Amino acid sequence: MEEMDRSTTYLMRRIVSAIETAVNKRARARGVRIEEIWVLFRLLAKDNQTVGELAVETGIERSTLSRVLTRMQEKRLVNRRRLEQDQRTVRITLTDKGQLLAQSRHPTFRDYEALIVRGFSTEEVRLLKSMLIRMIPNANDIGAESGNGTPGRKRAATRKLATINNRVHT
Repeated sequence: MEEMDRSTTYLMRRIVSAIETAVNKRARARGVRIEEIWVLFRLLAKDNQTVGELAVETGIERSTLSRVLTRMQEKRLVNRRRLEQDQRTVRITLTDKGQLLAQSRHPTFRDYEALIVRGFSTEEVRLLKSMLIRMIPNANDIGAESGNGTPGRKRAATRKLATINNRVHT
C-alpha cells in the first residue's frame, strides 16, 4: 500500500482534488461549478476555441463539456457559433459577463498555486512545472496506447507542450 500511496498519479490526483474542493466551495457561491471555471479560465487565456480544443485544454469529456457549455450559455457566460464554412465546427467565446467572472476568479487560482508551492524555492517551482509539462505527452500516450487517444490530439498536445515549456524557461 505504501508504494501506491506514493505513486505520482495518486499524489497528483490528491493535489487536484484538494484544489477542486476549495474552488467548488467558492464557485458555487457565484452560481458556477468547477467545470465552468476551467472553461472560463481556458477561454480567458485563449478565446474563440473549438469544443474539441476546449475538451483537450480542460480535460473534460466532450459529452460532458457539451452539457457544461449549454449551462454556461444559459447563464450568458459564453456564446456558441457554428462556422459558416464547416457547420460541424462550433467555436466558443466568452461574453462580457463570462470575461468579468473569469477575471474576478483568476487571482484566486494564483493564490492557490502560491499556497501549494509554499516553502519551495523559485528554482524548485520552475523545475516542478517543467517536469509536469514533460509528463503531459506521456499521459497522452497512455490514452493512445489503450485506444482512447488520437494521433491528432497527441500532436496538438506535443505542440502545446513545446509552447508551454518555452514560457516556463523564459
